[in-house]
Amino acid sequence: MNQIQEIPVTVPGGNIPVLIAKDNIPFVWSMIEPRLQIIIDKQEFVDFDAPHVYNLLLLEQAQLWIAGNGEMIMITRIGNYPNGVKRLIVDFIQGTNYKNYKEHMEYIEHWAIQLGATQAEAEIQPGLEKFLIKEQGWKRRRVKIFKHLNKGLH
Repeated sequence: MNQIQEIPVTVPGGNIPVLIAKDNIPFVWSMIEPRLQIIIDKQEFVDFDAPHVYNLLLLEQAQLWIAGNGEMIMITRIGNYPNGVKRLIVDFIQGTNYKNYKEHMEYIEHWAIQLGATQAEAEIQPGLEKFLIKEQGWKRRRVKIFKHLNKGLH
């Protein structure tokens, strides 16, 4: 946890998620990996293990977000589908305080919209549905939840 203090994770006057640069991933990984492993251990059928996530981050094929002075971490990707859809994919969310989740997620959605994303999908842990589906406009489809992204911040 000491290493994370060397990298700013909040913006003065705000509580927005910070996208961790590729060069900083090795410095924060010792704090991120155990939290990521908690999620992986709880899920039965995961697509990625922690070393794979680390490699995706270093290859800039995935993004690591840290919000609220480390209270929440999120691993995302931008997926390009053959039908022309560009989608924000939330692979992992882990946090200790979900009260600011809406604000954090809106910021990340806005970032994805700027990259051309028009949809979002997330695989979530049981218990997070109440924060996503009812309050955030997500729809339960199959095992994942989905939503259309609106332009701009609210």
